[in-house]
Amino acid sequence: MKLYLVRFLLPFATLMIPVVSLFAEMKTIYLKNGQVIRAEILQQTATSILIKTTEGKTLQLNKSEINTVSFNEPTKLPQEEKKPVQAEQAPSPQIAEVPKPAVNFHIDQLKRNDLEVYFGLGAGRYSPETQGLPVQIQNKVGLASGTLPTVIDKPTHSPELSQTYGAIYTWRRWSGGITGSHLGNRSTYDSHSYASGMIHSTGSFPERQSSLKNELSFLAFTNERFDLRPTIGYQYFWGQSQDTNLSTSYYIDSGLYLYSQGVMKFNETLKGYTVGLKATIRMGERWENRLEYHNLTLSGNQDGSIVSFLVPANLSQVALYRQGQNVSWNANGFQLLYRLVYRITPTISVYAGLQFYEWKYSLNSDFQYIYSSKDGLIGVDLSNPSAYLIQQKLMEAIGKTIHSESRSAILEFGMMKRFELN
Repeated sequence: MKLYLVRFLLPFATLMIPVVSLFAEMKTIYLKNGQVIRAEILQQTATSILIKTTEGKTLQLNKSEINTVSFNEPTKLPQEEKKPVQAEQAPSPQIAEVPKPAVNFHIDQLKRNDLEVYFGLGAGRYSPETQGLPVQIQNKVGLASGTLPTVIDKPTHSPELSQTYGAIYTWRRWSGGITGSHLGNRSTYDSHSYASGMIHSTGSFPERQSSLKNELSFLAFTNERFDLRPTIGYQYFWGQSQDTNLSTSYYIDSGLYLYSQGVMKFNETLKGYTVGLKATIRMGERWENRLEYHNLTLSGNQDGSIVSFLVPANLSQVALYRQGQNVSWNANGFQLLYRLVYRITPTISVYAGLQFYEWKYSLNSDFQYIYSSKDGLIGVDLSNPSAYLIQQKLMEAIGKTIHSESRSAILEFGMMKRFELN
């Protein structure tokens, strides 16, 4: 009987040897989440297996988590087998980068409806024809009688703070608005006269000029890079020179003869029409070159006065000396403007630029006279009106042969703001 049982169970024992060997041998278990475990399989069911890792830990795995089981040493899985598929783990949220909206700097010049205002500060220089004109007239009158001329040294002009401003409204092809400036400098005056003895006059004083212009322009040509606008306008200029400490010394052979301390004041007004061109050259989206050229046709007048206290060297007699003039003239010249503009946003810009004015004068005989009066020492004898009138006419005729000129310049830095009115 025992022999019979041995013979009966021997085949089953033979079959169990591989099964025991299967569980006892170390396996390489590849999980679907990409993890690789080296362990012995202790027990398994239809849905799970119980394993013991090389570290001695006992784990129970669901078969749904297992990709493959291998008898070999661990090897790297193909990339597609390393995809985690754990249902219970939610994917980490991804923060999407929101693209910045594109900034549109383009302006359709034919559909514009906006107001552009600007303001700038800088350095200004004003070089007017002040007391130089009457001195030139007197010199030419003196030549007829053999009198030595008065020599005026070239003045110096130290720039001071300037301002520019404007507001331009544009609707489709048409633009119109108002622009202006205020500038000034400190100037010097130094003259020497050798008519009888030597007269030396010197002073240092501020000079100011303000301007205001109304203008209208039409967009004659435009494309992506270039605009051209013919322009007409009407411009005003106001200028002032005032020296409150003008000193004069009169020397003769024996030494100082006379000394004076006085106040000199000149006011000038000019106004007239301007005709010109405006051009805009764009370089990319943000940079612009703006150029303007205007021809000036002006008329106006200059009023001047000098009031001096005269003190002789011997202090024998103190006198008050007054001299005044009123000159009416025409002037022709030009204005040149350049600005380099950088657009920070589609409506805000900064700029740097230069403005330059120049005009030449010619006397207008309708309202021109030069006069002087005295108290005690110096003056013109008004008791002979005929001689005085002849002198005035002579000065007027000579003055028409003199062409004086004035200049002003502004170096500016400023900001522009464009208000869209659509």
